[in-house]
Amino acid sequence: MFEVTTEYDKKALLVMNQAANKTFRRGRYLFHKIFHIVLGLWCLLGGGMLLLIFGQLDTGERVIAVSGLVIGVFSLFKGVFYNRLSARASRKMMVEGTKCWTIRFDEEGLFGESEEGVQSAYPYAKVQAVYETQEYFLLQIDKLHCVILNKNGFTRGTCEDFRWFIADKTGAALRPIKI
Repeated sequence: MFEVTTEYDKKALLVMNQAANKTFRRGRYLFHKIFHIVLGLWCLLGGGMLLLIFGQLDTGERVIAVSGLVIGVFSLFKGVFYNRLSARASRKMMVEGTKCWTIRFDEEGLFGESEEGVQSAYPYAKVQAVYETQEYFLLQIDKLHCVILNKNGFTRGTCEDFRWFIADKTGAALRPIKI
């Protein structure tokens, strides 16, 4: 029926994480992003104020001042680049050698196989939500697993027909996401 080849590269994983953070992980995402930005600014402010009187501080207090600045920079960095860091973590969690997948859809479910022969299969009932971005379809299996389908990777079928097919098989409405 349909066959799609997708490379799980940096771009695909970034889109997947951005979509997850805009939908089912929204509350957690906002909490972590705001927490790290506020903590970073607070530590930078505190460390910066201690730098103004750095000459009057003893050794332990100087360590605290410098540590505050270092923690502030790292926390602010994590808050600002949260999506990119999440995508990097997703890439590290992937099984080695599973970067390019061919996904086949039939009447029973979807079946994936990587170039190295790693296989996975999901019945349509496992798909919790279906999202669409400008370049990808994202099939959310659970909170930790998502199947990414490149719209330009269809080798059998078309992405226009796939929209109707996947909505019918999963019972999930296709939800467009702007990223």
